Amino acid sequence: MKATAVLLIIVLISQPFSTATQTQTAIKEQLDEIPIGKTIEVRLLRKDNNKIKGKLMSVSSESFEVQTVQSGKESTEKIAFADVKSVKEKRGMTTTKKVLIVAVGVLVVAYFIVLATTPVASR
Repeated sequence: MKATAVLLIIVLISQPFSTATQTQTAIKEQLDEIPIGKTIEVRLLRKDNNKIKGKLMSVSSESFEVQTVQSGKESTEKIAFADVKSVKEKRGMTTTKKVLIVAVGVLVVAYFIVLATTPVASR
């Protein structure tokens, strides 16, 4: 009976450490796939500074570095994998947004060309 209780306590105590290690490994693997210099958004476990957005500068076995710009000042922050809730790569505009912007621009230019070539009397 005592042996079963001790075994159960060991299993229950070791479970959170196992999950944390798996999360840290997953975050490291995710960061290894993101090219250095790309913009990332890091969600942290701590409450005071919940989110950091910046450029990925380096990845080591226990942590990574993010370069941020605040008020025109660059700074590099070293973040331990244990402090990270999630990481995602921030991408630029999607292709759909770019096509939409170009299409609107073309329509505006076409409108002004038609307006400029139409005689004043027929307006």
